[in-house]
Order: sequence, then structure tokens, then C-alpha cells
Amino acid sequence: IAKGISSDAMVFVQAVETPEGTGLLLRPVEEYTIPNEAQLPDLGHVKQPNGPHLGIKATQRLAFKDNELVKSVEGVELLRTQLMLETFETTPQMTVDVEAIPDKRAKTIERLQLVILESILVRRDTISDSSHGSTHTELQVEDGQSIKAGDVVATTQILCKQAGVAEMPEATEDEPVRRLIVERPEDTITINTSGAPIVTVGQRVVDGEELAQGQPSDCCGEVEQVSANSVTMRLGRPYMISPDSLLHVRDGDLVQRGDGLALLVFERQKTGDIVQGLPRIEELLEARRPRESAILCKKPGTVEIKQGEDDEFTTVTVIESDDAIAEYPILLGRNVMVSDGQQVNAGELLTDGPINPHELLECFFEDLRSRKPLMDAAQEAIAKLQHRLVTEVQNVYKSQGVSIHDKHIEVIVRQMTSKVRIEDAGDTTLLPGELIELRQVENTNQAMSITGGAPAEFTPVLLGITKASLNTDSFISAASFQETTRVLTEAAIEGKSDWLRGLKENVIIGRLIPAGTGFSGFEEELRAEAGPHPDILSEDPAGYRRMQNLRPDYTVDMPAAPASKSTALLDDPSAADLEATRSRHGIEAEASNFAAFTRPDADNELAEEQVLDPAAVENLQEQGLLSDE
Repeated sequence: IAKGISSDAMVFVQAVETPEGTGLLLRPVEEYTIPNEAQLPDLGHVKQPNGPHLGIKATQRLAFKDNELVKSVEGVELLRTQLMLETFETTPQMTVDVEAIPDKRAKTIERLQLVILESILVRRDTISDSSHGSTHTELQVEDGQSIKAGDVVATTQILCKQAGVAEMPEATEDEPVRRLIVERPEDTITINTSGAPIVTVGQRVVDGEELAQGQPSDCCGEVEQVSANSVTMRLGRPYMISPDSLLHVRDGDLVQRGDGLALLVFERQKTGDIVQGLPRIEELLEARRPRESAILCKKPGTVEIKQGEDDEFTTVTVIESDDAIAEYPILLGRNVMVSDGQQVNAGELLTDGPINPHELLECFFEDLRSRKPLMDAAQEAIAKLQHRLVTEVQNVYKSQGVSIHDKHIEVIVRQMTSKVRIEDAGDTTLLPGELIELRQVENTNQAMSITGGAPAEFTPVLLGITKASLNTDSFISAASFQETTRVLTEAAIEGKSDWLRGLKENVIIGRLIPAGTGFSGFEEELRAEAGPHPDILSEDPAGYRRMQNLRPDYTVDMPAAPASKSTALLDDPSAADLEATRSRHGIEAEASNFAAFTRPDADNELAEEQVLDPAAVENLQEQGLLSDE
């Protein structure tokens, strides 16, 4: 243990600090062996090969934890062995009494005697009431009689209160009581028909439905027998329920008076407040994912509904056009919005609940991607989602009679759906997971098709207005919203260029916005209609038709047009300007149809040095566009 100190037995060493110094405290250690299995008494009379299970098992429990310090002058109980009685689990009517009997040979020993008691509940006699028949119970044993297992101790007879035909319905697993149906004569009716019946056996008929041609039924029930000129029906009572109700029974279940059949769901129409509707608009424009959203169909197909074994969920199976099977498990409490055999399309609701716009866009894109090229599928899926978002926003305002033109909402929705996420970059310089404009990916893939490289694979995404504003290519637009310092710093470091393609950056700069009359698409259409001259003319306040994109002090010449009653005017051109204009448009001097006029001064007079082009004036006079005066 230490220098000069040794121990022949096992001891526990503990260092103790004393005033004289450090000391060693030695304590003797004694080991106790604990068996793995506790010793049990003889159970030969307890375990029975036949009959209910009854047994005794032993459990060992330690009174102290590991390394626990126990202070005791007297002895302590380290291990305790307990006997536990295992009783009947499947037969709760059986109980056990434990009795201690002294041993005759040794007074210090007691024997345990287990007495099994079985309590049999004998049903009392009942008197017939409105819903149940009478019962009579007779005992088949006497007091003190010895009986064996399986002997009959009592019989109970159920007395029918009315005459009829007995039927045994199908027993269900979850119903422990067996029920018997008695069909009374007054429960059936035979209706004579004037012609051949048009109903079949087992068909359910409601009041007013034709049994034969021109002969409606005046009662409801199920057809049991059909003959040449008669129909025998079992009368029934129909209960009309509204759509989306929760059914509590199945087809063929036995129901009694007072049992619940269905839970009706009513919705009260209420005029929504515009203030209460604004959070809904914010939810749409921020593209938030709602909680407990509806389950959407991924691809079109035919619906097949299957009920789960434990009734905790329902499985909606959609058999797609390519015979692929898609299963959608639906938990208990969710309302199924489709029926068995119904044809559904991609994006349709399978259950009730709010629609997740991100999942809706994914459904549209996956369905179109299997049938169309990547770019066409993305554009069409985005167009469908844009139409849905505009409709949802308009519904909020229309509920209060507020009229807003679609173009204002479409401007916002266009920004929300302008990005795509790169899935596979291919041979391009893009990165997987990068958010980029759809038109930029289109231009990149077109370049790859020319060079023979692999195009980029992408997926359209939906961004909220806040996120879409910060993920724009225009640093002017991003800096005007949030994080101005960070956006401008990054733009300066990276040397970004703003091409002023959006609305906000053009408003900030003071240019025409690319919408309405400033949309470049209309300019392209007008240029195509104008023919070979791609110039757009506008009416000048001073009476001249002026080209917008050229120098402000010149207009453009036009070729001869017999149907036109107007001509272009040139303000004070020089001879070099006239010759350059003719050569640029391929117009000969003798066939030109333009005049060189100058602006008059304040007194509406021409200066002496300003002269007219004689050829142009003569040509105008011949066409009747200029008088001799």
C-alpha cells in the first residue's frame, strides 16, 4: 500500500488529511456473490399444462447504488428477493387468494397455498322494452355441487317480442356482442307494377324513383324480390346528408335507434373585412408555406380509395396514365375531396386545407416536364401558378367590392416567379443551387445548343416579394429596399452594371418604366408593321412628325407611298444631309418624296438664306399635297 505498509487481506484505502499530515485509512472489504437467477420454491403444483396460466417469478433488488457510502453499526440488507404472482390476463373474472399454511413437520416453515376463484356473472331476467326482447336465465347447477371445466352452469334464453324471420348479420371483430335481426311482416311491402319492373334485387330505391315504366315508388327501401308484375321491398328510412360530412358508419353496418350516422358540416357565409383579408394577401405575396396544407395530386390519373386496416388512415391511390401507381396516405380527421373512380389532374386537391403554392408549382412542373421540353414546361408551369396567385389576391379584394386591375397584381407576381434554381449546371458556368433569371438561363442554353455543350437543368421556384427584391440583378432596385449599404458595397466591389430592365430602377432613375406604353414588346410589333423602316414616328407639338431616336432637330424621310396623304419634313437640312439621307435609304433624287422645310420665325416668315428644294416642291404639287400659293 505504501513504503513499509502491506496488507494480507483486501482493504479499501482512503487518503485522509490530518493536522499531523496525510494519513491512510484502511477498511476491510468483504465480497458477496449474487446469483444470476434467484432460487424459487418448488412450483410443480402451480404451473398447469392445461388451463389458464398462473405462475410465480422472483425478482432481485439491490438496496444501494454503486459506490454508495452506507453508515450502519448493525447489519444492513444488501439484496432482497421478492416473489411476484403472475395472474390471468385473458380471463379477468378469475382471481387468486394467497394463504400461508404452517408446515406440520417444521414450525419455522410456512407453505403458500394459491386458491383460484372464478366469478361467473349470471344475467338476470329482463322484461321486454321498446328496443330489446325479454330474457330468461336458468341455473343448471346446485349449491355445493362439484363441476368440471367446461360444464354449463346456466342458460339464458332471449324471447322475441314479435313474430318474424330471424337473420344473423355479419359479426365484426371490434364488437363483442352478437346481434340477431328479426324481420317483421310489416317491414316488407309488395308493390304490383303495370309493366315489367326496371329495378334489380339489392337495389336501393328512394321515394319518387320509378319501379316500372311510368310508375314511381311511394316508399323507400331495398329491393328483395322482383317478379313479372310485382316488386317486394324491405322498407327503409333515408337520411339526406350534405357533402363533406363525416360518416360514422359503413355500408352494411347494423345500427340501432339513437346511433350517430354522420356529422354534418355547415359553413356560414360571412362578409370578410378587408383588414382581416390583408394577412391573407401578405401570405400569398410572401409565398409562405401554410400549416396542415392540402395534399395535392402529383400527376393526372384515376383515383382509387382504400380504407386502412386500423381505420387510422385512408390511402388514396392514383393510377397514372403510364400505369404507375402513386399512393397518398391520409390520416384520420382529414376530409377526402375526391371519390373512387374520379379522374384528377396535376395540382388538384385530394384533401381539404390551404394550398401550398410551392408544392403547386412543383406539381405543375413535374407533370409538364414529362410531356414537354424543359423550357416550355417551366414557362407553362409558371403561367399556371401566376394565374392562380392573381385569382387568389383578387378574391380578397372582390369580397369587399374593391376593383383592382389585374395588371397591378401581375407586375408583383411576375417578379415572384422570375427565378429558377439550377439543378445541373452541365457545361455552363452556372453553379448548382444558384438562383438566376429564367431568360438568362434560356440565353445560356441557346448558346450551349450552338456550341454543342450540355445545357443546364433547372427548376422554377417561387419567391416572396421580400426575397425577390433582394435577389434581383439590379443593385439600384435592391439598394432601395433593404440592406442598402451591403448591396451598394457588393456592387462596387464586383463592378456590377445595372441594365435598367425592371420597374423600380427605371422609376428611381426617372425613365419610362418597361410596362404599358414603355414596354419594349410593343415597339417591336410597331417596327414589324412599319415594313423595312424600323423608325417610330410621333406627332410633334409644332406640327412635324419626328423620329424619337434621332437628333431632335431632324425628322426622317419616307419612300413614296401612293396611299399615304402625308409626307415627312426635314428641318433646315444641308445639301450633304439630303444626299446622305438619299443614299442611306436608296432613294433616287428625281423619285424622292420628301420636302426640306424650315421652321418659321416668330413672325411666321422665312429667312432670306433659307431656300426650298425645287424637285421636292414640284413633286408635292403634282400629288396635290402642296398648292401653288
